Amino acid sequence: MAAMRDSHREQAGFTLLELVVAITLMGLVLVVLYGGLRLGLNAWDSGEARAEATNRLRLAEEFLRRQLARSMTVYWTNDRQERVVVFAGEASHIEFVAPMLAQLGQGGLYRVRIEAGDGRLWIRWRPYLPADPKAGEERETVLLEGVSGIEWAYFGSERDDDPRPQWRSQWESPARRPLLVRLNLTLQDQSWPDLVVALSEGPP
Repeated sequence: MAAMRDSHREQAGFTLLELVVAITLMGLVLVVLYGGLRLGLNAWDSGEARAEATNRLRLAEEFLRRQLARSMTVYWTNDRQERVVVFAGEASHIEFVAPMLAQLGQGGLYRVRIEAGDGRLWIRWRPYLPADPKAGEERETVLLEGVSGIEWAYFGSERDDDPRPQWRSQWESPARRPLLVRLNLTLQDQSWPDLVVALSEGPP
């Protein structure tokens, strides 16, 4: 009879305390697993977001490099009958004359302006008319989102009597364009490597 009672206790299963301990341990394990999973997902999302931002920046830089490298040295005669190069270089924006991509333009030369505003990098363009560089309907599109800072710089000699070429935050020469253009871009408060492009001389 005693042997039967002992056998019954052995087959009775877990006690309430054992169940509480097991459930508690399982809960702790699930919390740890969930925390690790959430951390992994956050790292994955962060990596994907950075990869996407890097890809968007790369495409924008390729476009800017191509447009700047294809830009041309062209002149127009102002109201004082002075021959002036069609180029404007400031720390906040740049303007130049270049052919436009087929999907954006319809062939020919365009006056292109690139500047930042409202957290975006904008490109604005209008057909270039030698008699009036500011004529024609202007169009625009966004190159990059999340732009928190932009700074252009220009390398070259503005006059023949300049001792040597140097970097400038503003290009003031009415007779020539700079040799190099540099763009320092801050995207989502992170500074990216500078984009430096050599400008061709183009037609005289």
